[in-house]
Amino acid sequence: MAEFLARLKQRKLVQWALAYIAAAFALIQVLDVVASKFDWPTQLERSIILALAVGFVIVLVIAWYHGEKGRQRVSGAELLLLALVLAIGGGVVWYFGRSAGRPVAGQAPAAGAATAPGASGIASIANMPAGLPVPAQAIPAQSVAVLPFQNLSGDEKETYFSEGVTEEILNALAQIPDLKVAGRTSAFQFAGKDEDVRKVGAILGVATVLEGSVQKAGDEVRITAQLIDARSGYQLWSEQYDRKLTSIFAVEDDISNAIAGKLRVQWNSAQPLVAQKAIDPRAHDFYLRGLGLLAARGPGLRDAVSEFRNAVGIAPDYAEAWGAMAEAEALYPDYRLDAPQQAYPRALAAAQRALALDPDTASAYVAQGMIYKRQSKWPDADAAFRRALALAPGDVETIYQYAEFLLVVGQAERALAETGRVQRLDPLEVANGFTRASTLYVLHRHEAAWEQIQRTVAALPELPVAREDAIFITLTLHRYSEAENQARLLAPLFGPDPDAATQLAGVVQAVADPALRARALRTLDTAPVWVRVRDDNPMVYAAWLMLLGDRDRSLAMLDRIADQGGGETSVEDLWFPVFDPLRDDPRFKAVLKKMGLPYTPASISNHE
Repeated sequence: MAEFLARLKQRKLVQWALAYIAAAFALIQVLDVVASKFDWPTQLERSIILALAVGFVIVLVIAWYHGEKGRQRVSGAELLLLALVLAIGGGVVWYFGRSAGRPVAGQAPAAGAATAPGASGIASIANMPAGLPVPAQAIPAQSVAVLPFQNLSGDEKETYFSEGVTEEILNALAQIPDLKVAGRTSAFQFAGKDEDVRKVGAILGVATVLEGSVQKAGDEVRITAQLIDARSGYQLWSEQYDRKLTSIFAVEDDISNAIAGKLRVQWNSAQPLVAQKAIDPRAHDFYLRGLGLLAARGPGLRDAVSEFRNAVGIAPDYAEAWGAMAEAEALYPDYRLDAPQQAYPRALAAAQRALALDPDTASAYVAQGMIYKRQSKWPDADAAFRRALALAPGDVETIYQYAEFLLVVGQAERALAETGRVQRLDPLEVANGFTRASTLYVLHRHEAAWEQIQRTVAALPELPVAREDAIFITLTLHRYSEAENQARLLAPLFGPDPDAATQLAGVVQAVADPALRARALRTLDTAPVWVRVRDDNPMVYAAWLMLLGDRDRSLAMLDRIADQGGGETSVEDLWFPVFDPLRDDPRFKAVLKKMGLPYTPASISNHE
């Protein structure tokens, strides 16, 4: 060992190593600054660092070789050789590193594999399942996540206010066409968490993060905001506003414009991003309370509508509150809070009131699109969604509802593209996974649909339609035991009926065994759980008739649905592979014709 150390000293290996490390460290610091200014991909920076690591080994070899020869001078040819080795090695590492991160065309990444923001591996960081992984994409420089502003008012009950202000700023930024704004669901996952902003940027796929705080006292409010580079962690912009509550819209507009200006996105800056109409602070307060309840969905939608009604009771000309109320009531039937016959007229009236006050109220158009879709008024729904997307091209809720519309009218490829956009904008949002699974199933990408629906039912175990889709997909894949397992998991969602699991599983078993089908068809007619399926969603009932081989009754059920205009049934199921044997049947074609399907929506400029 003593002799070996003496040789190291003789050959000056330690000096060479230290000199190289110092030079490489300095170079990395310079590269970090240059990379942030020119938006280099992270993979390139990593590759350069790997190349420098390879170069360290080469330098040590050269140092040993020259020490062996008794001299320490390196010729120009040797320096050139070292530079070429580093350049070629770095290029090779970058190329293969980039290729390794890119899925093979037509092949979905393995379940649970971490890919780009939006992949299932990222969701595990936030303890939430994500949607189907999408191909890795470079993070655009013009992108931002608006994290929930901290409530510094000293009262937890005031959190709705700080989060509401955050949502209004987020919605304002979503109006800018060339700016990627992370969706509310994903951004709000970081509420109250002290996460490293670089980690947040990686998870949400954004280059910058806006964070801040709100402190309200009486009619005074202090709002602080800062924009941070998600790559370096450096602050790019900050400001503090001390204003009256009556000026809060101006503050939100100032912040939104400052962010847009800092990120150098082009938009009509003459038009305010936040409406400047004077609104009574009490009405605005009720509106902010309702926004959080609307976002949470479920039974809380009733409370959301109550808050919005309080807002318009104080300020009858509050267009945004009318639009939000319309959107909330349009969702009532989805959560069994009211029948469509009662909820939809109220929602349409609220939407019309919002548009009469302000024809640029995007939420009102979204509500109209949702209802017209349910009423099978395809051109009206199409026009409403296109107008909403023109007003707020980056709004996740609008894109999600539009994706569902595209799937219903038979435009599965376009629907898949829109669910991909939702996934990139809102990678931790899980409801989108249901629509994406259905779309993949319609496109006969059965394995990908199964991977997706597994993540969806894990995230939303009490969503009956997701379990139903899981059963259809596994039956198509001939995985009968898994289909039966999904049927038994579905049974408790129909209520406390002790026989539901046996009745559901028995029908699934009959799909696999034709000898059991006659008994299964009798079960469909008499068992309480199947009577409920028939009454709640006749389209699903028709699909089961097809699976059990009763083609004529299935077509009769479809014809009855068409005569009723589709209504609340799952019209998108018409495109499921379950009905493939009927595609050329004149009776099936007559059903589609009655329903005006397939319908081809107009393309949306700067969107699709």
